[in-house]
Amino acid sequence: MNILIGFVSHLPSTASTPPRSNFPHIQPLGTIDMSDHRGIIHVAPTDLPDESRMTVERAWFDSHSHENQHHLEEIKVLRVYHDKRMTAEETAYAITRPLTQGTALGDGTVLAKDECFVLMSLLASALAEWPLTRTKDLIALLQAFRSLEDGPNNSLIFSDHPLEWKHLPYFSSIWCNDYCQERPGYIAERYHQFPTRRNYEIAIYLKRQNVWAQLTAAGFTPIKDAYFIVIWALEQKAELNDSLDPSEKIIPELHIPAAARSIHALGKRFYQDAVEEKLQDGYRVSRFPNMVLNYDHMCKDRWAFWEKRFTEFANGAGGEDELIKKEAKAAVEHMQAVVKAWEMENESIAG
Repeated sequence: MNILIGFVSHLPSTASTPPRSNFPHIQPLGTIDMSDHRGIIHVAPTDLPDESRMTVERAWFDSHSHENQHHLEEIKVLRVYHDKRMTAEETAYAITRPLTQGTALGDGTVLAKDECFVLMSLLASALAEWPLTRTKDLIALLQAFRSLEDGPNNSLIFSDHPLEWKHLPYFSSIWCNDYCQERPGYIAERYHQFPTRRNYEIAIYLKRQNVWAQLTAAGFTPIKDAYFIVIWALEQKAELNDSLDPSEKIIPELHIPAAARSIHALGKRFYQDAVEEKLQDGYRVSRFPNMVLNYDHMCKDRWAFWEKRFTEFANGAGGEDELIKKEAKAAVEHMQAVVKAWEMENESIAG
């Protein structure tokens, strides 16, 4: 039995999600798209994304303009924001006006797509494909949506009730479905079959995990999934790993850096939950038979166990590579800094 089935429980109900037939095609997990324009076998070092650059090539905007002929105005607005010629608040307002003020054709033409879904997909694509240096800008844009008091015209959506921009309709499910569903075990199988893809696959996976952690910290995706990521990476019984299905195996070069990025973005929240011994839906994975701990809540003992496991990885106890050791070391340092800051803050309050 696949014990990860509960991982997708964060998806919203059908009341807030367009009919399944209107979702972009989602490739079955563990399969390989042989039409990938990069080529499945040969990936040159130049294909690795440069996350330090500050600009997005014009080709990105041209490509999305070609795919979304009815959303050219929104893409133009996003490009102006990219060029820093408009604030997040101005952009949130401008990019939503075509769907707020527009209407579907009145000639009996059937709406082909939920247009709000298309716009949210565009924003999710930007988060996945723009360099990490621009992630904060995109999150600021999402945050600016919260100040909007209207929503898309009902004739342009499939929802049976009005939607509001401030709730970013569909966004969370689009991000999680389209960019975070593939299991590390399947990704590893792919680059073991085609070794030249290894660095590329790892880079893309960890970038998305980085963005996901930042989205969670900003309140756009459920924190229970961030807990799941850390718990699954650190609390499994290592001796059982070889007997697990690929979807459930720990892949250290993927799982440990991903967990470290959740710690970096959400460490303060995790530790506050530990102090308060907070219950959380995501903790249910601890009850699986292949898990070391058996807690149903966050606590200081669990926090200490996480730090211990990260320390083991940082020291290379299992022959970990430099990426794993570096990420694990950074996680330990951040955890220690979080505790120190919390103690100093609470000492000043008590004093």
